Amino acid sequence: MTQGTGTPKVTVAVASGNLQRQVQVLDGVAGIVGTAATKIGVIETVFSYDDAVSKGYTAVAEPFLNAFIQLFYQELGGNQALRILGVEDTMTLTQMATSTNANGLKKLLNSAQGEITVVGLIRKPAGSYAMVADHFLDKDVEDALLAAKTLGQYQQGINKPVRILIEGRTNDLEADLFEPNEVGNGFAGVVLSSNVADGSSAGGVALALARAVKYGSHIKIGSGQNGALTIPQAYIGDKTIEEYFPEELDAFADAGFILMHRRDGAAGYYFGRDNMATDDDFRILVHGRVIDKAQRVAVAAATPLLETTVRVNADGTINATDAKHLEDTIEQQLKSQLAGQVSDVDVNVPTDSNIINTSTGGIEVKVLPLGYMTWITVTIGLTANL
Repeated sequence: MTQGTGTPKVTVAVASGNLQRQVQVLDGVAGIVGTAATKIGVIETVFSYDDAVSKGYTAVAEPFLNAFIQLFYQELGGNQALRILGVEDTMTLTQMATSTNANGLKKLLNSAQGEITVVGLIRKPAGSYAMVADHFLDKDVEDALLAAKTLGQYQQGINKPVRILIEGRTNDLEADLFEPNEVGNGFAGVVLSSNVADGSSAGGVALALARAVKYGSHIKIGSGQNGALTIPQAYIGDKTIEEYFPEELDAFADAGFILMHRRDGAAGYYFGRDNMATDDDFRILVHGRVIDKAQRVAVAAATPLLETTVRVNADGTINATDAKHLEDTIEQQLKSQLAGQVSDVDVNVPTDSNIINTSTGGIEVKVLPLGYMTWITVTIGLTANL
């Protein structure tokens, strides 16, 4: 193991590809970056719709953000922190997500100092804005999905991981379908549905964020146990959900979108798969949120150990007893704070690196997630006897 650099710190490397090989702190504070009319560049934390209105997010002064906030708290059904950054209508979704833009999402995340675990990006462009032709989505959405990966990697690297939900503003529903899951960005997902028929999916982002932070990190936003969404009608583009054939909705889901749908035997609308823009271990939002929580817990447990002492063997490697103590310390915290949210946790401290020469100790954490019944197959038939 190579020697670390800089100030003492805990460095986490998040591995992917383990689920396909059958290796089996905080749950949620929401944030939003969206187009503002007056509160541009201002970061506010609100705790309810009324609180937001009192802080200037009124239907008159900030109609776009007001509608988002109202729907978020309607779905949340209670009071909870929501961090808001308003930006000018010329700032694109791509610019919001760009890691080098000090006035976009990076600004909001830095201000929150790790408190935000899931964040939305929404935009209401100026009336003169023209989308690029022959794209299923506004091309800005496609570009934002690519840009968000670098910022997601940066946040993970500084132990303040976040998952990003991007508004899937539609452009040409007859164009070739864009497939988010081919982008390879497990930090972000595209919400395709909304509560209004204007082509925007800002309302869908509000609902998804509310569902994400209302429940634990292991609970899917489409869990049937939590009932239908609090909206009377759902749309994709300018068409109601009911105007799409089931195979069309299946195609959207298989392409990697987060969308709403109806379920047989149940009233109202539900989110389908919580798809993220990748096909690896983090292809669903809950996997990302659970590993993010595990990272936060592991870092919090390991931080008190920085610059402390351990016994070493004659060859400079860590003493096996001390290594086992470290494993037990980290594992106890993980199992305590992730209780009921994962199937199991395993911690290993490698004993083959020379800690005398490098002053760097390694800790390997494996998290076995819960299983989710996304599809249920029922075999049914008549019988002559029982």
